[in-house]
Parts: sequence; C-alpha cells; structure tokens
Amino acid sequence: MIYKIFDIKALLLFLSLSVVAEPQQGRDYQLIPSDLVEEGSITEVFGYWCNACFSFETTVMKLKEQRPDAKVVQIPAGNEVYARLFYTIQALNLGKEAHLNVYKDIQLLRKNLNSVTDVEKFAARHNYDLTKFMNVYNSFGIGIKANNALRTVRDLGNAGVLEGVPTIIINGKYKFRRTADAQKNIDNMLYLYDN
Repeated sequence: MIYKIFDIKALLLFLSLSVVAEPQQGRDYQLIPSDLVEEGSITEVFGYWCNACFSFETTVMKLKEQRPDAKVVQIPAGNEVYARLFYTIQALNLGKEAHLNVYKDIQLLRKNLNSVTDVEKFAARHNYDLTKFMNVYNSFGIGIKANNALRTVRDLGNAGVLEGVPTIIINGKYKFRRTADAQKNIDNMLYLYDN
C-alpha cells in the first residue's frame, strides 16, 4: 500500500514537471494596445546593426522549422536603406542566406550599408544580378513597403511598445520577453500564437 501511494506521488510529480509551463503575463509577456501590427502572426522588429537580432535569427529559423505553418513577419527598423534592402531580398526570393549576408556584412565584416552605393557594393560582393537587384531596390513598390515598415516602427515607439530591438509581438497583442533559452522562447511564442 505504501508503495502504491509513493508510485502515485512520483507519477504526479513527473507529470507536473513534464507539462510545459504556460507563459505568464508580466513575466513572459505583456499586453499591448491592439492594431499596431498584424494580428495572427509572430512579428519581429529587428535591426541589422543589432547583435541580439543577429543572434535571435537562429531562434526564428528554428521556430519556422518546428512550425512551418506559423506566420512569422519581420519588420526592419533603422533607416530606409535597411528597409529597402530587406524587402528587395524578399522580392527577389534570395532567401535566408541573403538576409544573413546583410547581418554578416555589417556586424562581422564591418561594411557600410548606409547608401545606394553601399547597397550596389553589397549586391556585387555577393554576386547578385546587380541590375536586377538595384532595379527592385529602387522600385516604387519597395519604397512603399520600406516607408510602411518605418512608419510601423515609429508607431510602436510612440505607443511605448518598442524600446529596442529585437521586439517580438504575437498576434498583435502580446509583447514577448525573450530569455536565454531558445527552445523555451519558441515554446512560449507558439503557445501565445496558438491561444
């Protein structure tokens, strides 16, 4: 009889430890004003100059691998050059490698990416079709996307939501607080995304 009680207590303890803890408001996230960013998504506001953003890219990639159906939206902060560069890479379907090349050029190689000339050098350095790349970069559509992104960043700042980058907003209502544990971050972001 004593063994049965011990076994039940051990089983209950094991089950309580194996259940993923639900993210807590105030600790893992805070509620923010609605309508600042797209609902139904995990939105990351990032800056190419930011070391923490560069590191967080690994978490974003793992999240996409674990849940390819999750809608992840990235919004570039900083200036029009960075925003146009991000949306050009997307429009040309150059993939994650090109996105990471911008981080690497700025943070590891200490290359300037502050002007159209710098962007041309970036495209040439990575063997992208220079004419095609720059035509898309300078296009009206990319300019609209860049301006909309920078307006969203300003609106988030004015609302007191954006205090730095990376900032992660889930479903347009939760500002997520990152930890050093990448898998816990993914689990908590997906929990908030799904609920």
